[in-house]
Amino acid sequence: MVGVRLLRVLSLLLAVAAVGVLSALAFRPPQPVAADAPDGDFSSGRAMAHLREIAQRPHPIGSEENARVRSVIAGIARGHGAEVVEETDRVLVELPERGVTRDAVVHNVVARVPGTAPGGRALLVVAHHDSVPTGPGAADDGAAVAAVLEAIRALGASGGVRDDVVFLFTDGEESGSVGARAFVARHGVAGFSAVLNFEARGSGGPVWMFETGAGNGPLVAAFAGASSRPIGNSLAKEVYRLMPNYSDFTVFTDAGANGLNSAFIEHVEDYHSIEDTPEGLDEGSLQHHGETVLGLVRALGNADPGLVASGFAGGDAVYFDLFSRVQVAYPVWFAVGLAVVTALGLVAGVVVGARRGRISAGGVLRVFGVLLGAVVVAAVAALLGWRVVARAQPRVEFAALDNPAEPGWFTAGFCLLGLAALLVAARVLRGRRPGELVAGGLLLGALPLVAAAVLVPGATWLLQWPLLAGLPALWWAALREEGGDRSALLESLAPLVAAALYPPVVGTLLVALGTPLLVAGVGLAGVAGVLLAPLLVRLPARGWAGLGAAVVAVGLVVVGVQRAEPALRTALLYLDDRGGASWLSGDPEVSAWTWHALGERPERGVLLKEDFPMLTGPLLRAPAPSGLLEPPGVEVVAGDGVARVAVRPGAGVWRTQVVVPAGCRSGGRDLPAGVVEFYGQAGGFGLECPVGAELAVTDHRIGLPAEVASLLPPRPAGELPVQSGSRAYDGALTRVVVRL
Repeated sequence: MVGVRLLRVLSLLLAVAAVGVLSALAFRPPQPVAADAPDGDFSSGRAMAHLREIAQRPHPIGSEENARVRSVIAGIARGHGAEVVEETDRVLVELPERGVTRDAVVHNVVARVPGTAPGGRALLVVAHHDSVPTGPGAADDGAAVAAVLEAIRALGASGGVRDDVVFLFTDGEESGSVGARAFVARHGVAGFSAVLNFEARGSGGPVWMFETGAGNGPLVAAFAGASSRPIGNSLAKEVYRLMPNYSDFTVFTDAGANGLNSAFIEHVEDYHSIEDTPEGLDEGSLQHHGETVLGLVRALGNADPGLVASGFAGGDAVYFDLFSRVQVAYPVWFAVGLAVVTALGLVAGVVVGARRGRISAGGVLRVFGVLLGAVVVAAVAALLGWRVVARAQPRVEFAALDNPAEPGWFTAGFCLLGLAALLVAARVLRGRRPGELVAGGLLLGALPLVAAAVLVPGATWLLQWPLLAGLPALWWAALREEGGDRSALLESLAPLVAAALYPPVVGTLLVALGTPLLVAGVGLAGVAGVLLAPLLVRLPARGWAGLGAAVVAVGLVVVGVQRAEPALRTALLYLDDRGGASWLSGDPEVSAWTWHALGERPERGVLLKEDFPMLTGPLLRAPAPSGLLEPPGVEVVAGDGVARVAVRPGAGVWRTQVVVPAGCRSGGRDLPAGVVEFYGQAGGFGLECPVGAELAVTDHRIGLPAEVASLLPPRPAGELPVQSGSRAYDGALTRVVVRL
């Protein structure tokens, strides 16, 4: 009889594991669709042809390649029947969080597809056409641009939609969303029913709808049917709201627009790098982008004109997906009410069980304490384990967005370590009553559920449904029996629901936050894992099982260390500052290639943030030959207390930075004192500043120009350039200081 019961418990645990594996495997993009697909369908094969034209080389704002890409986009959109204009604006943006002000000339490409019976507001679809200076931008954001262009074609082939649709390809997203700001300044947002923005933060994975505007109910409903995999949840919205990130979508929502923001975020090792190429892109992610764009345009372009504005009585939705295939959504008020009902059901079940002598409050609290301890131990072990990994493999600390290659080994290893802690906790809890085991695990989730209902209701769903599924086991233990097969079956309901919901969320959270924050993901997984306690207690040899899980966990982490070594990324800058030149690098150590410039023992130090905000942090520095590059030209005409300054960037310059004193103006606008970066103004620009002031003018060239690169051997195959956004990347700076 004991053997039969053990087999039944093992079967239930295997069912939980199987559901978790299915949930994780379902979290992937759809298969690519070939170029011979029906005309009205989206085809990633056709979109890839556009992407290969777009993502040939880096094309940041203000570059010649940027102009070529704009021309390609405009030509394709016109060829698909859109009315295309290029809007050129000059925009001034203060970015205090970055310590700079940006003065940029932007070129947005606007393609309008007229509706079949327009009368309402137009729908706005947004993707940015610029890339970072360090990569060709196939994923970020060429995939979205190509997807939108193919969607324009498919829309026309299928007869269009009722309302006008404006497809906006913004400039300068990577430089502070300056193109989006210019568009909002020119057009506002009142004329658009919704804004749909598409982005990327890696080179693969499913498209994840991670942000919405306010009153999002109808938009979430439209999203549910927009593609074969409507992946997105309101927990992501709550987490993203707390992060210091922004995109073009932020500009529109800050101006009062409603809408959805979507992106794929896996394989971040390619993000903002030279490897962000069409060949390195997961074509399934491109297909997912396009399905979502086309599906949303068809749904919202034909929607009731008042629908988007109405929401759930003007409120937000709580929403999530099941197995990446089905969207579930309900109003926030329902989520809050359901959380209250669940908490009351938990309290009532404990009270009833206590009155019948089957549950004691002290027993529940002891179980709660042991399980909480197991979660804390697992989270701390993950934190300390990552520090050991970083010491064993120092290069992972400099990986893109804090994610090493193949981070799944670490995720699996540290989560399995959490299971080991739970098995040990199950041994400690041997002999506790079934009702106390169930209630203690539910209490660990009920407390954050109540807090989430008050503070971040969009996060309640992840805690809510496993807890609700756990109440039958609690009430059965309180009313009917203590143990038995039927009790075990009911005890499996909560972990089964958790296994369906948690794996994609934990995995995506770890990618979004970075592997050093494994502690957050392991802690979240632990809240789900404690629901297994009533089943784990039924197992024999729990201590040995825990030891075995710990050994396997360590093995997975060791494999991760061996396989997670990211490519060696190096950077070298050339700085010619008033006649004295230097080699600079933000790398932690000298590499085989940078040694030719830096030598074996370069000076270590920092540059003034006020002068070089892009070069913050420790730098390696060594002398370099001067006078290799043309410095910025500065002509000054003084009179009446005001100096009129004409700045002429040198040949091949991408961006010019000026450190200005108080009282300066450019283009008729007042400039704040400090660092001002000028984009898209290679032909020169003017300043008016007080006589007697000092200006520091720095030209920034992307990469090492031929005059500089000729001093070094080619970068070896084992070294790759540093990505933009992680630390200082390859470039050449020439600086002059002028007294007015």
